[in-house]
Amino acid sequence: MKSNSNSRRRLYGFILFNIIEEAIIAIIAFVLLLNFFPSLLVPGMVIVAIGLILFTAVKIYSYWTSATIPVYDPLIGQEGTATTDFHHTEGGYWEGLVVVRGEHWKAQATEAIAKHTCVWVLDITGLTLLVEIQREKVKTT
Repeated sequence: MKSNSNSRRRLYGFILFNIIEEAIIAIIAFVLLLNFFPSLLVPGMVIVAIGLILFTAVKIYSYWTSATIPVYDPLIGQEGTATTDFHHTEGGYWEGLVVVRGEHWKAQATEAIAKHTCVWVLDITGLTLLVEIQREKVKTT
Protein backbone atom coordinates (compact mmCIF):
# COMPACT_ATOMS: atom_id res chain seq x y z
CA MET A 1 0.00 0.00 0.00
CA LYS A 2 2.81 2.41 0.90
CA SER A 3 4.70 1.92 -2.38
CA ASN A 4 1.42 2.33 -4.28
CA SER A 5 0.77 5.73 -2.67
CA ASN A 6 4.40 6.77 -3.32
CA SER A 7 4.01 5.74 -6.95
CA ARG A 8 0.78 7.73 -7.20
CA ARG A 9 2.42 10.74 -5.54
CA ARG A 10 5.33 10.56 -8.00
CA LEU A 11 2.90 10.37 -10.92
CA TYR A 12 0.93 13.40 -9.66
CA GLY A 13 4.18 15.33 -9.21
CA PHE A 14 5.22 14.37 -12.74
CA ILE A 15 1.86 15.53 -14.13
CA LEU A 16 1.99 18.80 -12.17
CA PHE A 17 5.53 19.49 -13.39
CA ASN A 18 4.41 18.90 -17.00
CA ILE A 19 1.40 21.19 -16.60
CA ILE A 20 3.67 23.99 -15.35
CA GLU A 21 6.17 23.32 -18.13
CA GLU A 22 3.46 23.43 -20.78
CA ALA A 23 1.89 26.56 -19.32
CA ILE A 24 5.24 28.30 -19.78
CA ILE A 25 5.45 27.02 -23.38
CA ALA A 26 1.89 28.20 -24.05
CA ILE A 27 2.65 31.68 -22.67
CA ILE A 28 5.76 31.93 -24.85
CA ALA A 29 3.77 30.78 -27.90
CA PHE A 30 1.02 33.32 -27.11
CA VAL A 31 3.50 36.20 -26.84
CA LEU A 32 5.29 35.20 -30.05
CA LEU A 33 2.04 34.81 -31.98
CA LEU A 34 0.66 38.08 -30.61
CA ASN A 35 3.79 40.01 -31.61
CA PHE A 36 4.66 38.43 -34.96
CA PHE A 37 1.44 36.87 -36.30
CA PRO A 38 -1.57 38.56 -34.66
CA SER A 39 -3.94 37.36 -37.40
CA LEU A 40 -3.03 33.73 -36.62
CA LEU A 41 -3.46 34.03 -32.84
CA VAL A 42 -6.55 31.83 -32.42
CA PRO A 43 -5.61 29.05 -34.88
CA GLY A 44 -2.02 29.16 -33.63
CA MET A 45 -3.07 28.74 -30.00
CA VAL A 46 -5.40 25.86 -30.94
CA ILE A 47 -2.52 24.11 -32.71
CA VAL A 48 -0.21 24.75 -29.75
CA ALA A 49 -2.84 23.43 -27.31
CA ILE A 50 -3.41 20.25 -29.32
CA GLY A 51 0.34 19.70 -29.60
CA LEU A 52 0.87 20.18 -25.87
CA ILE A 53 -1.99 17.81 -25.00
CA LEU A 54 -0.58 15.11 -27.29
CA PHE A 55 2.93 15.70 -25.98
CA THR A 56 1.71 15.39 -22.37
CA ALA A 57 -0.24 12.23 -23.15
CA VAL A 58 2.84 10.58 -24.68
CA LYS A 59 5.06 11.65 -21.74
CA ILE A 60 2.58 10.38 -19.15
CA TYR A 61 2.12 7.09 -21.03
CA SER A 62 5.89 6.56 -21.28
CA TYR A 63 6.31 7.43 -17.59
CA TRP A 64 3.47 5.12 -16.57
CA THR A 65 4.80 2.14 -18.56
CA SER A 66 8.43 2.68 -17.52
CA ALA A 67 7.43 2.88 -13.85
CA THR A 68 6.12 -0.68 -14.00
CA ILE A 69 9.30 -2.20 -15.43
CA PRO A 70 11.17 -4.04 -12.65
CA VAL A 71 14.58 -2.40 -12.65
CA TYR A 72 16.35 -4.87 -10.35
CA ASP A 73 15.01 -8.17 -11.73
CA PRO A 74 18.53 -9.27 -12.76
CA LEU A 75 19.30 -9.56 -9.03
CA ILE A 76 16.77 -12.36 -8.52
CA GLY A 77 18.64 -15.65 -8.39
CA GLN A 78 21.99 -13.97 -7.70
CA GLU A 79 24.33 -15.03 -4.93
CA GLY A 80 25.21 -12.66 -2.13
CA THR A 81 26.86 -12.57 1.28
CA ALA A 82 25.38 -11.40 4.58
CA THR A 83 27.44 -8.53 5.97
CA THR A 84 25.60 -8.44 9.31
CA ASP A 85 23.81 -10.91 11.54
CA PHE A 86 20.10 -10.80 10.78
CA HIS A 87 17.88 -9.65 13.66
CA HIS A 88 14.24 -10.57 14.23
CA THR A 89 11.60 -7.89 13.52
CA GLU A 90 8.03 -7.41 14.65
CA GLY A 91 6.78 -8.31 11.16
CA GLY A 92 8.02 -11.87 11.61
CA TYR A 93 10.98 -11.48 9.27
CA TRP A 94 14.68 -11.40 9.98
CA GLU A 95 16.44 -8.28 8.67
CA GLY A 96 20.05 -7.53 7.92
CA LEU A 97 22.44 -6.31 5.24
CA VAL A 98 23.84 -8.23 2.28
CA VAL A 99 26.23 -7.60 -0.59
CA VAL A 100 25.02 -8.72 -4.01
CA ARG A 101 27.13 -8.04 -7.12
CA GLY A 102 29.27 -5.61 -5.13
CA GLU A 103 26.33 -3.51 -3.88
CA HIS A 104 25.05 -3.27 -0.32
CA TRP A 105 21.34 -4.01 0.18
CA LYS A 106 18.87 -4.19 3.03
CA ALA A 107 17.53 -7.75 3.14
CA GLN A 108 14.79 -9.80 4.76
CA ALA A 109 14.68 -13.54 5.37
CA THR A 110 12.30 -16.02 6.95
CA GLU A 111 15.07 -17.41 9.18
CA ALA A 112 18.08 -16.14 11.09
CA ILE A 113 21.16 -15.60 8.96
CA ALA A 114 24.65 -15.16 10.39
CA LYS A 115 27.28 -12.76 9.11
CA HIS A 116 29.37 -14.11 6.17
CA THR A 117 26.65 -16.61 5.17
CA CYS A 118 26.06 -17.07 1.44
CA VAL A 119 22.50 -16.25 0.39
CA TRP A 120 20.30 -16.39 -2.72
CA VAL A 121 18.08 -13.49 -3.77
CA LEU A 122 14.49 -14.73 -4.07
CA ASP A 123 12.58 -11.50 -4.64
CA ILE A 124 12.77 -7.75 -4.37
CA THR A 125 10.34 -5.28 -2.82
CA GLY A 126 11.29 -1.65 -3.27
CA LEU A 127 14.92 -1.54 -2.18
CA THR A 128 14.74 -4.58 0.10
CA LEU A 129 15.80 -8.05 -1.04
CA LEU A 130 14.13 -11.24 0.12
CA VAL A 131 16.91 -13.79 0.61
CA GLU A 132 17.41 -17.34 1.82
CA ILE A 133 20.49 -19.22 3.00
CA GLN A 134 22.47 -20.92 0.28
CA ARG A 135 22.74 -24.28 2.04
CA GLU A 136 25.81 -25.68 0.28
CA LYS A 137 28.11 -22.69 1.00
CA VAL A 138 29.10 -20.80 4.11
CA LYS A 139 32.07 -18.43 3.98
CA THR A 140 34.65 -18.59 6.75
CA THR A 141 36.18 -15.16 7.41
